[in-house]
Amino acid sequence: MGLDHLPGDWPLREHSEFVHCEGTRWHVQRVGSGPVVLLLHGTGSSTHSMAGIAECLSAQFTCVLVDLPGQGFTPPIEEREHLLSAMARSICSLCKHLGLLPDYIIGHSAGAAVAIRMCLDTDVRPRGLLSINGALLPFGAFIEPLMLKAARALSRSSRVAHFLARRGTGESDVRRALRDTGATISEPMIQRYTTLISQPEHIEGTLRMMGGWELGQLARDLPKLQTPIHLIGCAKDHIVPAIRAHRATRDIPNATAVTMEDAGHLVHEADPDRVAQEFFHFLKRLN
Repeated sequence: MGLDHLPGDWPLREHSEFVHCEGTRWHVQRVGSGPVVLLLHGTGSSTHSMAGIAECLSAQFTCVLVDLPGQGFTPPIEEREHLLSAMARSICSLCKHLGLLPDYIIGHSAGAAVAIRMCLDTDVRPRGLLSINGALLPFGAFIEPLMLKAARALSRSSRVAHFLARRGTGESDVRRALRDTGATISEPMIQRYTTLISQPEHIEGTLRMMGGWELGQLARDLPKLQTPIHLIGCAKDHIVPAIRAHRATRDIPNATAVTMEDAGHLVHEADPDRVAQEFFHFLKRLN
């Protein structure tokens, strides 16, 4: 897979490159100059999700956008059951390979969990983390194990991935799914996600990601996080309720949280300027 596989209108396509590191061929985008900000998207997404924020920050920062393993245009890594920690270590190795250790990390949903695991499990030491609707706490002692087992089983069947890819290519399905997140949606957003879910590899990678997400262990480790973190929750988020951002501050030292009104799970895509401003406010408090 190379640049010819990227749609011609893919956000920040002119900054895309494919980088080989530890057996994985990563889709990476680099834009801007200054201190390094690593931007990590959530489950089922890709670099396109963080492109708007990168454009807001690129005048002052070097923004590094990465397709997480198994998502977008990056193939999966071998690990399945402990994928969260493995993914964090792999991205750390990628940053070292690029010579771009992050000064800051911005993560959306599952990307925020990866960012925290990077700080806990590797020698990456950013000055601060920004979590956007971070998926950091378990969904429930009964529900989560069932979800993990189901996702792991489904991810092992290529027939399931191909079926879901064929079933999900309709724009009406994508529009409905995005609306269910509480997001303010646009036609470009619909087109991006329609492209992604038409790829069986992306579907399989998403299921593998869901099956390897051990949030129970992450929740137990949150008190160990020493990196300052600011958590954004959104009042209209139907995926990760805003209360979870505030609840996480009880366990994390140096943590603050805010609820954005009239915003949903994909606020960073719908209104990247708003999230960028919250990042700048966070930096002022850090300094």
